[in-house]
Amino acid sequence: MALGKSGPPSMTGPGRPRALDLYCCQGGASAGLTAAGYDVTGVDKDPQPRYPFRFVQADALAYLRHLIVSGEIHEYVLVTASPPCQRRTRCQKIRGRVHPALIAPTRVLLQATGLPYVIENVPPEGEDDDPLINPVELCGAMFPGLHTYRHRHFESNLPIAVPAHPVHEKPTIKMGRPVQPGQWYHAVGNFSGVSYIRDDLGVPWMNRDGLRECIPPVFAEYIGRQLCDRVTNRPAPAALRAA
Repeated sequence: MALGKSGPPSMTGPGRPRALDLYCCQGGASAGLTAAGYDVTGVDKDPQPRYPFRFVQADALAYLRHLIVSGEIHEYVLVTASPPCQRRTRCQKIRGRVHPALIAPTRVLLQATGLPYVIENVPPEGEDDDPLINPVELCGAMFPGLHTYRHRHFESNLPIAVPAHPVHEKPTIKMGRPVQPGQWYHAVGNFSGVSYIRDDLGVPWMNRDGLRECIPPVFAEYIGRQLCDRVTNRPAPAALRAA
């Protein structure tokens, strides 16, 4: 794994382009972007004492709106966002829980920045009333060394190439049972093997709650490296320069 097993990569350095990670939770996407060469600031409405990078506790949309109005958004070259996924999962619908539709309003503000952006979410289960637009899919089987499929969809206003999607040949252990040799894990619910999954994903600072929500950092690193040449040294659009 590119991120290693001793902790997150260094978050600062001369000449590192700045990226903003909205709805950052405990920092899976942020770790991948940092490994890809960005200086990352995470934003989340909840306290995230385990988050290992620069952090702002705030409502993601309100904070992004503030950056746009103040002009501080010019400090960034890339904005990523991972709105809560519960609205798109069958489990939450069965339980009758209501979750806000945040993908569309997040997109509106991301488009208003004039910057390259990426929105991440889970594949929808059933009817999708808050869809991503033309997303690409990443799967753990695309990345040697990872032992979970954990499909994630990514929308961007820049093209993203994806590897071929391998056939799922490895069995996934049932939730709550220890992972045995040759098996892959599905980190949802009250899953077993927290230390193993931390090590596999390369996120030793996370607890079980963070692992449930975690984007594999290698996914974000893959996208971040791919976009890096296209987002650095990019002049601000005229609309933003005039703000």
